[in-house]
Amino acid sequence: MLGEFIQQIRTQFRQQLQLLTLETQRAAESLVAMCILGFFAALLLLSTWVLSLQLLWLGLQAIGLLPWQGLLLLWLLQLLAMLVCVRLIRYHSRFLRFPATIESLSVTEVETATSSSQEPRSSNDV
Repeated sequence: MLGEFIQQIRTQFRQQLQLLTLETQRAAESLVAMCILGFFAALLLLSTWVLSLQLLWLGLQAIGLLPWQGLLLLWLLQLLAMLVCVRLIRYHSRFLRFPATIESLSVTEVETATSSSQEPRSSNDV
């Protein structure tokens, strides 16, 4: 009885440790991806600012709208690319919270609480 209990605790500990290891690896990969995407977002924001200044300059000097429209389209495309990078950063940041480990631990606590509150029934109770 005690040996089974110790084996069950060891198994659960090993599973929790494996899960923690996998999530740590995933969190590290997400952190690297977030840093790279943050760098690209910063570059896109800087180039958007430069394009904004060019748009102002061309808008003042342009007689027709064609060059202005072309630069405006590039500006909008770069803003869209920056928004995609920000969205990907948000996606990867979720994994830094170790969601599967937290869920696994909370499920284990609930199972422990319910199993300790339920007393085993004897055959005479039925």
